[in-house]
Amino acid sequence: MPASPEPAGTRALSLYLRALWDVAPRLTTLPAANDVARPILGIEGSRPVLHLPALGDDALQRARAAHAAAHLSFGGEPFERARLKPVQRALLEILEDARVEWLAMQALPGLRRLWAPHHVADASWGNGAEALLARLSHCLFDPAHEDGHAWMAKVRGLFFTPQGGLALETPAQLREAASRLGNDVGQMRLRLNPGGWQVEPVAYRDDNHHLWVRDEKLPPSATPLEQELPDADGASGDDDADTTFERPPPQGTPGSDAGDAAASVLQIESALRTVTYPEWDRLIGRARPDWCTVIETPAPRARTSAVRAGLERHLARTVRLLQAAAVSDRRPTQGRSKDGDLLHTGALIDAGIARRAGHEPERRLYRDSAARVEVIDVLLLIDTSASTALTLPSGRTVLEALREAALLAAAALEATGHRCTVQAFASDTRHRVRVQRVKDREEMACDEAVLARAGGLVSAGSTRMGAALRHATAQLPARSRSLILLLTDGEPHDVDIHDPRYLTEDLAHALADARRAGIAVACLHSAPDGASSALRRVFHSGSYVALPGAARLAQTLLMQMQAARGKS
Repeated sequence: MPASPEPAGTRALSLYLRALWDVAPRLTTLPAANDVARPILGIEGSRPVLHLPALGDDALQRARAAHAAAHLSFGGEPFERARLKPVQRALLEILEDARVEWLAMQALPGLRRLWAPHHVADASWGNGAEALLARLSHCLFDPAHEDGHAWMAKVRGLFFTPQGGLALETPAQLREAASRLGNDVGQMRLRLNPGGWQVEPVAYRDDNHHLWVRDEKLPPSATPLEQELPDADGASGDDDADTTFERPPPQGTPGSDAGDAAASVLQIESALRTVTYPEWDRLIGRARPDWCTVIETPAPRARTSAVRAGLERHLARTVRLLQAAAVSDRRPTQGRSKDGDLLHTGALIDAGIARRAGHEPERRLYRDSAARVEVIDVLLLIDTSASTALTLPSGRTVLEALREAALLAAAALEATGHRCTVQAFASDTRHRVRVQRVKDREEMACDEAVLARAGGLVSAGSTRMGAALRHATAQLPARSRSLILLLTDGEPHDVDIHDPRYLTEDLAHALADARRAGIAVACLHSAPDGASSALRRVFHSGSYVALPGAARLAQTLLMQMQAARGKS
């Protein structure tokens, strides 16, 4: 049954659109049996067609028609779907809806009164993916609306100029913004159901299928509305699953059914131990005791061939460079030797006294020039959060680069007489900070079990660095030669924190606690977009450096060990 022809009741709307915008889409009413509650705009024929739901008073129908006219007047060419995940497509639709409405309201300010009653989403709707997108629509429609969510402020900063103008003007800018914001949603561990999500506000905005280039590979729809109506079950017809975004984090408090581990983004199969640590709350100016729960687990095992190949490719050279650097850095001991380059002052005095007393003087008159190895305890802490799945220009993922650097450093440190531990961390709210044991102190970095655990690391979760650092600090002997090397690609972040300063300031306090315990902490970053300004602020000069290649790793390790010895 085709859509009904233009009824007499829509004549007033046709005149309204022609008077305001000089556009004349054909207006039709959706069949009474059709349960689609939103308008559908078709632009592929010689004349645009606006299919309007039968239900709705005059004001609602004008709101629907005016929104469609804004697309016809200010819209551009359809977007390609390629390389955009469902949540990124949803965000692009929201941004484009907001863009055309902003332009329309600049031309006709009275339209705000027509659309404003339908924007009601606020913080009370919750923090689920669908709720956040509805709240975002409201925030972009009304720049004066106070939502309180830090992410909303970030999106407004992208969408508007500091002067209140429109910052996203071109299709490329819109697409780039949608891609970046989709990654934010992924970092928040929110899952969008593309089949169940609808454009908000549903009442007057159309379904936006006209924003996309038609995919000829998809089977034709059985519905009669220009073969473009959505399926009856609400499926989008797009069968590429959004695999980037995991299940939502557990809600509730520890011990409640709502926080079931099976629903968590982090897989924790067998906990070795659970420890709680404080966390600094900048808003109250003190640490919250026993606030974060660290769950220590063994890392899962995987095949070792790729991990071993990377280690063997660079190990001999790194050990040789580290040994050479250590020799140039060695300190003469106070011991005595029969030969050497430097005379031992005490030995000369003792020899003079012995001669005067008529005794045979000691022949060991030189300083012992052998390098004295100051054994250092090093704990390498690898960030395995979701962002480390990003592919670097070299073709490797960030996690693969961090893992190889950690194992190479561990093996080289062991070969030069130091003790080394390797662990990995990620988080899923303060209740679940997972620390995986990759290499214990008594194991060797090249052991098959260690390589298997390293190969089993996967990218998932967020980056609650403060809790992970406190756990690492607790494992090292205080007031000893100890060093923690944090290998990361980003900065502190977790799904239950939206204040961008909160976790960074907590990390600063965790660093201060470690240093008060006599433990040096350094950060080797592998950020594809460059150094993190937040981490640069909290780490001391020289202790925040780019992750070096194999050729420079030895020198970087030596520099950080000098800091651990308290050497300038």
